[in-house]
Amino acid sequence: MKDADRTIERLLAALRDAEPSAAMELRILRAMEAHEAEASTPFWPRLRPVATSLAAALAITGMLIVAVAVHQHRSAPADTRSHGTAPAVRRTNQPEAAVQKASIAPRRPGSRRRPVSAVPETQAASFPAPPMPLTEQEKLLLRLAHRRNPQDTAMLNPAVQAAQSAKATEQFQQFFGINPTEMRSQIE
Repeated sequence: MKDADRTIERLLAALRDAEPSAAMELRILRAMEAHEAEASTPFWPRLRPVATSLAAALAITGMLIVAVAVHQHRSAPADTRSHGTAPAVRRTNQPEAAVQKASIAPRRPGSRRRPVSAVPETQAASFPAPPMPLTEQEKLLLRLAHRRNPQDTAMLNPAVQAAQSAKATEQFQQFFGINPTEMRSQIE
């Protein structure tokens, strides 16, 4: 850029003279009033919905814990349950039944079975990692594809992007009163 100071002064002068639209002023005033109204509200009334939902979540969690404890108590075998009023149950040894030995079939000399052993975790078959979450750009592209709006999908066309870029450059040049050759010479 050959004369950056002069260009900056011209840009600032053009921006200084520009007036905001009335609609923009109204939006700013409304936003400021809404912010003041929100800031003037006391802290505790704003906290009440959070406290209510937290209390409900704790109550539900407590009920789930009690339900699981009751279910586990009911599904436990009768001899392992401890009852304060019931007498202790003693198991008596019952006479063992006579054990018959099964006949063992002769083995062939060539058939050996490998002993089953636990495979170390490093040698076990691995599973693919779960997919990474979508980035913001991928989410936007999916949204564009699902809506199927021709104007939105046209933005992805390089020719349309080039035309929009050229139009934006032309508007920039008209706003600041710069001709294309002067703009190119200042860029270099």
